[in-house]
Amino acid sequence: MHRLLKRQLKKLGLDAERVPDQEQWQRFLSLVDEAYAQSDQDRYTLERSLSISSEEMQALYQRLKSSSEARMSAIAKAFPDMIFFQDEEGRYLDVLTSRPEELYVPPEKIIGRTMEDIFDEPLLGLFRKLLADALNSGRLQQIEYQMPNGKGELRMYEARMVPMEFRDEGKRSLLTVVRDVTDIRREETRGRLVAKAVSAAREGIVILNEKKHIVSANPAVESICQVAVTEILGKGLSVLCGAETQLLEDAAWRILDTQGRWHGEVQICRVDGTPVSLWLNVDRVNPESDMPPHYVILLNDITELHASRQELERLATHDYLTGLPNRILFQDRLEQALARTQRSTCSGALFFMDLDRFKIINDSLGHQVGDRLLQAVANRLSAHIRPADTLARMGGDEFTLIVEDLRRPEDIVQLLEKLQEAFRRPFRVGQHELRTTASIGVSIFPRDGRTTDELIKNADTAMYAAKESGRDQYRFFTERLTLSAYSYFDTEQGLHKALAGDEFYLVYQPQYELSSGQLVGVEALLRWHRPGQGLISPSTFIPMAEMAGLIAPLGAWVREAVCKQIVAWQEAGVLPPKVAINLSSRELVKPGLNASVASLLARYRVSAELIEFEITESVIIERGDVAYQNLFGLTEMGIELAIDDFGTGHSSLVNLKRFPLASLKIDRSFVRDLLVDENDEAIVRATIVLARSFGMKTVAEGVENHQQLAFLREAGCDRVQGFVCGKPMSAAGIARLLEKAAAAGSGE
Repeated sequence: MHRLLKRQLKKLGLDAERVPDQEQWQRFLSLVDEAYAQSDQDRYTLERSLSISSEEMQALYQRLKSSSEARMSAIAKAFPDMIFFQDEEGRYLDVLTSRPEELYVPPEKIIGRTMEDIFDEPLLGLFRKLLADALNSGRLQQIEYQMPNGKGELRMYEARMVPMEFRDEGKRSLLTVVRDVTDIRREETRGRLVAKAVSAAREGIVILNEKKHIVSANPAVESICQVAVTEILGKGLSVLCGAETQLLEDAAWRILDTQGRWHGEVQICRVDGTPVSLWLNVDRVNPESDMPPHYVILLNDITELHASRQELERLATHDYLTGLPNRILFQDRLEQALARTQRSTCSGALFFMDLDRFKIINDSLGHQVGDRLLQAVANRLSAHIRPADTLARMGGDEFTLIVEDLRRPEDIVQLLEKLQEAFRRPFRVGQHELRTTASIGVSIFPRDGRTTDELIKNADTAMYAAKESGRDQYRFFTERLTLSAYSYFDTEQGLHKALAGDEFYLVYQPQYELSSGQLVGVEALLRWHRPGQGLISPSTFIPMAEMAGLIAPLGAWVREAVCKQIVAWQEAGVLPPKVAINLSSRELVKPGLNASVASLLARYRVSAELIEFEITESVIIERGDVAYQNLFGLTEMGIELAIDDFGTGHSSLVNLKRFPLASLKIDRSFVRDLLVDENDEAIVRATIVLARSFGMKTVAEGVENHQQLAFLREAGCDRVQGFVCGKPMSAAGIARLLEKAAAAGSGE
């Protein structure tokens, strides 16, 4: 018997060598039954335990699977790219994307399919090669391609494919990440184009960092500033300039830091000492919200423009024959002299000189001899005056002289006698020995006038008194030579009464386009018919209105009258022309001008495109800030602006560039002598070219004959007005012209 069985029988109290009795046997069987019962219970418990563990494991597996799928789904939704799983045969195992609409085909038509099922050539070949390269190299492979998305839009994509350490049914697998790079590539292309444009630009472009050091510059900077770009990077702006000059003053930096933008003209010397004029546009920019500011500077070399402007100014301000200042520069010098004298205790004198018997010499010996005589007179007079004095030729045989810092009356008498003595010596002109004298009128300032017009008028009056006294004389202005104070007061009162009544009216001078011959606009001209006196010249009452402070209400009356007339034309079935209105300097610098004009146009329902304002440059120099705001406000309404009498005042290329001007009006003084004065011809041609370069039209005033008209047409002038085209006429006359033009255009 086995040892193990013997030990068990012994535990039950049975002898292994003897047969058990009945009682022992019964007890043995009971113990066996109990053992089987216990064994069954243990088996049940084990089976139950195994069953419960299997369910928990299944539940745990499902939870883990769900968590993994949710995690992958969350990653896919947060990831902007599309993710594809494939086996080594190119069959798609899964697709993850947050934007299924971007897929070429829906996800359910991809999973389980191969690339042959989805793509046509040449894309199929491209992807097949990508898969083969990835499997063979075992490394990441990348391609770019174009294909339509789910919306049918052709987009650019970047695909990156890499083998994975995972096998599906024994096959190697690959992961492909696809990204839409259309916008990125477009931006890169745009960036390259911008870089090429910057590099090819004729304007210099400099970029500064927050420390105002140069971080970038284009090739144009080298030619403009004569410095190498490689040598200026990392340095301050002073590297662009020579000694004792700087590109931007402190005031400009303060404007940049407060307003973010500055522009203006600067004069610097290059490193080699060459002077240069630059026009700068500077902007303060913030590339990103968390990045420091940078500065972008655009440099335009306007040195040649300056030279052209100086030449134009010289032509416009100096007499072509004698080289002396002309009427324009004389007027400016007299204004300055008058202002200085009013601030000091000294006096000044204005001499108005007219040559005696010059017309006889000119007519008998010819214009060439007359011109050379005028040159000789100018040279001799210049030799008898101080460097600080201004000698000018007013035109014809009239000269003026401005003398300042006079402390004693006898100083003026001594100078007058010296000038007369100079005239008494004969002038040698070629083979001719010519004798001429001068009649001289003198007005003392500020005693004889507080304005330049008063001084000129009074000196001219005194000069005529000298001629009437027998020539070769001089006369000082006295009150008895001009209008009495009562006459001035009477005229001023008449202006007040005329504004309150109906003594003022408008006439309109037509403007024609030279290329088509069409009537394209009119200029509104103010007229005053004073009861008992008839028509009063505008040259008389306009200066009076300015002195009396009535020019602003007079201008308001003109604007309202124009609006009423435009409405009347429209109601009569006439298509109104553009109407040009003179805008006085006092009105242009009034802060409320824009609101007043806008209210007027709205009240009469007149389109701003039918209005043009003519202004002079002097006012935008004196009060540039207010004028700047008003001019831009007017153009924003749709009103066009024109510089009136261009070339006769403070003409400046900077003003033409800075202000929103549509046209330049060539003054009648240049048009009048076009065919006899080469200087005027040069000025007119230069003005037309200058206007065209700034994108503006030119309008010539005072065109009186067909020869002038032909010259202007050949020179490229856009529009003309003058007696040869039409005298100022009533509104009814303009309506007839417009109706006639409309009928001709319709073929009636």
